[in-house]
Amino acid sequence: MNVVLLAAGLGSRLGTLTRDLPKALIAVGGKPLLFHALSFAAGMHPARVIVVGGFCFSQVKEALDKLRAEDSALASLPLHLVDNAQFRDGNLVSLLTARSLIDDGFLVMNVDHIYRPSIAEIVVPDVDRITAFIDTDRTLGNDDMKVERNAQGRIVAIAKTLTTFDCGYVGMSRVPRALVGRYFAEADRALIEDGRAIHVERILGRLATTESAPGCRDISGHGWLEVDTPDERQAAEAALASNRWA
Repeated sequence: MNVVLLAAGLGSRLGTLTRDLPKALIAVGGKPLLFHALSFAAGMHPARVIVVGGFCFSQVKEALDKLRAEDSALASLPLHLVDNAQFRDGNLVSLLTARSLIDDGFLVMNVDHIYRPSIAEIVVPDVDRITAFIDTDRTLGNDDMKVERNAQGRIVAIAKTLTTFDCGYVGMSRVPRALVGRYFAEADRALIEDGRAIHVERILGRLATTESAPGCRDISGHGWLEVDTPDERQAAEAALASNRWA
C-alpha cells in the first residue's frame, strides 16, 4: 500500500500561526503535525509514502530531513516529497500531483489530522472497493464532513451541508489497486466539471452516484483529532497531554 499525505495547504484558518509557517509544521504536543502524520503512516508499514508539500515547500523539506535524522522509524520510511506549486487550489490537485508516483493501492490522508496509533490496525487490512473511513461517535457540527450510507453500508452522499446523515468522515480514504484507474478517471472528470477548488472528498461523492459507490470502514471508539483552528489546536494539545491518548 502507498500512503499519500496531503501537506500543501496554507492553513489560513489558523490565523497568525501560519502566516510564515505551513500548516504541516504547526506544533501539537511538541511535535509538528507532519511528525504525527508520518508516525501514523509508519505504523502501517507502507511500501511507499508520498508527501505532497506546497506552501513554504522549502520549510517542509527542511523539517522532513530533520525529523528523519532524529527518528529511526521515520528514517526507514520509503518516502518521496513532491511539490504542488498550485497549492492554493483544492487538495485534489495535491493528490493528482502525486499520481505519477503511486504504484499500488493507496491511502490518502490530510496532514492536519492526528490519529491514535491503534487506528492503523483498522486501516491496513485490504479493501475490495474504494473505502472511506468513518465514525459514529462524534457530534457533528457545521464544518464536519457528514456521510449518509445505504443499507449495504455504501456511501449515498458526503458533504458538510448534509441534513440527513448517519456518520462522519474522518479524513482518510483507501483505493485498492484494481480501482486506482477508476478513481483517477473520476478525479479527472471532476476537475473539468467541478473546477480546481474541489477536495478529495468530492470524488467519494461523485462515485456515490455510480456503480462504484464507496464502502465505509468504522473507527468509532478510537478517537482522532483535527487541527484546523486555534481552538482545535488547543484541544489537541490537551488530548495529547492526557495519559489516555496513546
